Parts: sequence; C-alpha cells; structure tokens
Amino acid sequence: MVDYKASLVKSTELLYPRITDELSRQSSKFYGKNSWTLNKLDHWRSVDFPAELKERYEKGQLSITKTELALLMDWKLAKGKFRPSLPKLIQGNSEESVEKATRNGFLIFTDYAKKQTNWSEIDISEYQTALRSSLKRLTELRGVGPATASLLLALLKDVTPFAPPFFSDEAFLYFVQSPIRPGQPIKYNLKEYADDYLSVMIGVARKYQINSLDELERGAWGLKMYHSNRIDKLADVEFPEDIEDDALDKFDIASEFLQESEPKKRPAPTSSRSKLAKKPKIES
Repeated sequence: MVDYKASLVKSTELLYPRITDELSRQSSKFYGKNSWTLNKLDHWRSVDFPAELKERYEKGQLSITKTELALLMDWKLAKGKFRPSLPKLIQGNSEESVEKATRNGFLIFTDYAKKQTNWSEIDISEYQTALRSSLKRLTELRGVGPATASLLLALLKDVTPFAPPFFSDEAFLYFVQSPIRPGQPIKYNLKEYADDYLSVMIGVARKYQINSLDELERGAWGLKMYHSNRIDKLADVEFPEDIEDDALDKFDIASEFLQESEPKKRPAPTSSRSKLAKKPKIES
C-alpha cells in the first residue's frame, strides 16, 4: 500500500523547495522593484507575506495592494501555466478596487473561520458556502478568477489554520483529475474548486492529520510537477528517498474522499401538465 501521507509531507518539506530552486536557477527573470529571483518571490509568497497579512489582520487592516496582487500573479504564472493576458488585466484594476475587494473577501472568510475549532468538526457544506461568498467578492477584480482568488485566501494560512488551498493545476490534477476524471480538461470553475478539490483536500487533511491545506497543496504540487518533468527540466533535482515513486502521479484513493455537496433534487412531477413545462436550464 502506498504511504501517501509520508510522500506528501516529504514533498512539502524537500521536493517542493528543490523544484523551486531548480526553476529559479533556470529562470533569467526578476520580479518587483527589488528584482527578486523566483526563489525569493516564492519565499515572500509562502512565508513573508502571510506573516505580514497576519499583522494586518491583528490591526484590523486586512487587505492587499495592487502592487502585491501583481506580484502574486507573477508568482502564479511562474509556478504554473503562463497566461500572458492576466498581468495586463490585473493592471486594469484601481488601487481602491483591489483594497476594497480583498478587504471584503477576506472579512467574509475570516468571520467564518474564527468560529471554527478544528478540522474534524467542520461542516464541509458550511465551509464551502463561506468560501463561495468570499471568492465571489475577490473575483470582482479584473484578471482574478477562482484560481487566483483561491491563492489570495491561501495566503491567510497564518491568520487561520482553516485557510483554503490554492487551486493550482498540479494539485488539482493530483487529487481530482488524474485519479477520478483522467483525460478531462480543467474548467477552472467554482464547482471544481469548492465541491471537488476542496472535498478531497479536507478529507485527506482529516485522515492524515495534516493541519495546513496550504502545505498539503504544496506537497501535491511537488509530486505532480516532478512526475511530469523529471526526465527534462527537473532532471537535475535530487529525488528524496522517503517519497514513494507510486505516489508521484496521482492520489489513487481520491474517490474515497469526494463528497456530494449539492442538495438532492426533487423527483420530476409525473402529471401530464408537467410535460408542457419549460425544461430547466442545465449549467455547464
């Protein structure tokens, strides 16, 4: 039996930073006014900025600036699929709109999270509802879809242990698409994130007693990224001995954790009159 817990934990601790080091070494790009390397940008996103947001939260000033949002987009595109139109869209937001949307979006989630005590007692449906409300405010910004909005909320990991995970391609592929829907494209919508990805992630965190969904996401990112690129651009990355090769491609037991969060539909009426009723619109 594959020891997924050990592999995910070691990937977070060892494989993720080694891959980031290698990607930074290969990149000639610098970020921000201080000309950060990708390694420095990643440290800011993973360590420095979450700590800064905790300080802002304690002062009642939890929001981010347009410059910070642009840096986060740089990080997202550097660590995942590059989409050249997104930085331009981010620049189309005003300073005021970024501050307002992030303040309101963060407030919705932190108000919910501060009432929670531990992962085992969280009602997933209520968590998803709060998350959706928060994401709705954040996605009012230009260039901010569900994936980028999830990144903003993941930054609250020092504010609350119940911060949701970043909707990265690699982690979604690892936990949902590869084991449950192989071959299907990622739609990057709220249903995939809130209903599917999140259900699996919370279930895994509970089973393996992993307190941080941010760390769990980074572990999955490291495993999937290495599996996809180990024969080419990550060939020089030292593979940790404690990670099982069978744990690399996908979380094969994901279906055990996928929960149905949508309410059951009422049975359709059988009267002749119902046949004349307009057919309901089916969401894509």
